[in-house]
Amino acid sequence: MLVSLADIKSYLGISSGDTTYDTFLTTQGQLISDTIEAYCNRKFEVATYTQKFYSDEFGMIVKSISTFQYPLKTVTSVTEDTVALTDFRIHFPSGKLTNLLGFFSRGVKEVEVIYQAGYDVIPTPIQSVLLNLVQERYNKHVSGVSLNFGSDVQSISIPGAISVQFDYSLQSNERKSAFGTILGNYINVLDYYRSERSLIGEGVISYVS
Repeated sequence: MLVSLADIKSYLGISSGDTTYDTFLTTQGQLISDTIEAYCNRKFEVATYTQKFYSDEFGMIVKSISTFQYPLKTVTSVTEDTVALTDFRIHFPSGKLTNLLGFFSRGVKEVEVIYQAGYDVIPTPIQSVLLNLVQERYNKHVSGVSLNFGSDVQSISIPGAISVQFDYSLQSNERKSAFGTILGNYINVLDYYRSERSLIGEGVISYVS
């Protein structure tokens, strides 16, 4: 989960000793965390990865390769057909590896990179999106009143009493993205962190405790 239960409760003004909504908040926090990562096409928490690049997928010899996950924290090893490559330059923010002795994939079938990537501290905008979305769901869960004052849709809903919704845009985020119904207008904030990278070869993930 991208924000701890303790931080969610603190944001909502719930005392640490009050466990009434712990299960609900944990479920919602995990749901929104998973949705944020799915939309952004990347992981944010620190994890260790083994990623394999196959030469027939490059299309041509290349001087540099980029890891699917970033920013990099450490690179444990880079091997070409099980032979260790030691002369390479790392650009940690972007996850770019540059071969200083030549090109990747020249006469090589497989390049394997074992690395650790992610943020020690989740970016503040990501945390803010999650906390606001959890708050909206928590308020609705506790009061039964649903309020939405997004840029595309404004609505007020009180069960058994009234439900009014004004939608004055056919291009709302709910329609433009598969995750729009969960992330709503916060998609605009998440776009900054969204990755357009495609996974070349295959990757294995192992979270760091």
